[in-house]
Amino acid sequence: MASAGESASQWSLFGLDLERYFRSIVLGVHQLFWGSESGLQKLFLPQSRLLGETQSLDMKDAENFCLSIDSSANLDSTSVLLPGSVVLTKRIELPLIAEPDLESIVRFEAELNSPFPVEDTRCGYRILVRDELQLTLILAIASRQAIESHLDAMRAEVRIDARLSEVWASHEGKLVQFAGFGEAKRKTDYLSKVSRSAIKIGLFSMAMAVIVWWPEGALSIKQQQLQELLAETEMRAGTATAARNSLLDMEDRLTAASAFYADRLLYDRWLDHVAALTPDSAYLTSMSFDKDRLTISGQAANAAELQTTLANAEILSEVTAPSAFTRDRRTDKERFTLTMQLVTVQQ
Repeated sequence: MASAGESASQWSLFGLDLERYFRSIVLGVHQLFWGSESGLQKLFLPQSRLLGETQSLDMKDAENFCLSIDSSANLDSTSVLLPGSVVLTKRIELPLIAEPDLESIVRFEAELNSPFPVEDTRCGYRILVRDELQLTLILAIASRQAIESHLDAMRAEVRIDARLSEVWASHEGKLVQFAGFGEAKRKTDYLSKVSRSAIKIGLFSMAMAVIVWWPEGALSIKQQQLQELLAETEMRAGTATAARNSLLDMEDRLTAASAFYADRLLYDRWLDHVAALTPDSAYLTSMSFDKDRLTISGQAANAAELQTTLANAEILSEVTAPSAFTRDRRTDKERFTLTMQLVTVQQ
């Protein structure tokens, strides 16, 4: 088991975890381009025709992802909605501070909840609700073989190119996308449109600057023409202003997160210490912290021996069992709950 020092981030400055700050900035940029709140997707993402059982979908939610259920629409992109019989969905609630680590958390949850082998498991997720304290996610899990079989069936039925089709699932009418299928083309077209619009706005702004600072050019333009140009500039700059406001909002969140972490207990180090003290014959099902008090629950071949081991550790004290140990007939192990005082963490 690696020590607490070895597990700490190597990107640090004066004790600050720069890697977490970097991930927060990357998360902010990702939310700007791919979050439904910013509105960029609805403006620039190409339309895609969604095939499948769409009767129970939230149509406004589908519009946020530029998905159309109109079978007569002549669109280059095609998306497939998986039937509910091949998809497992789950709502997950996490604290807001866990968002920079969301990808690794989702992978862990998918592996933990998937009934399929790891190599056959495919998953997708989306943030359903984000408030000041927590996130609510939708996690969708499916078998890769089942997805490919359904795509083959759809290809035979409606003659689509399954390799270029996006794959979606539905949970209570809300859409969740499975990554790793045909979504790359539409995302590339989307980024190209955003880039072209940004270049146009930049060139137009440069042209306006030249006109303003070049007296002869400014005098040659009539007032009505200037008003029309200003109106067009304001319209095109709306998207850039929204993006700037989103980045400022992310900066405020980053400042709040820094203040929150200033005096926060280093849970990861305590998890490393407890894991190192726990023998292979025991495993934990829950851990909870109350300031400097730790409560653990789980099953062990000999719970009394585990209690003695923890009591002899220098970093723990007052190791007690608030309830009697009981034996689980299914696992033939003793169920236990132990509470203890946290003394110190060796650096």
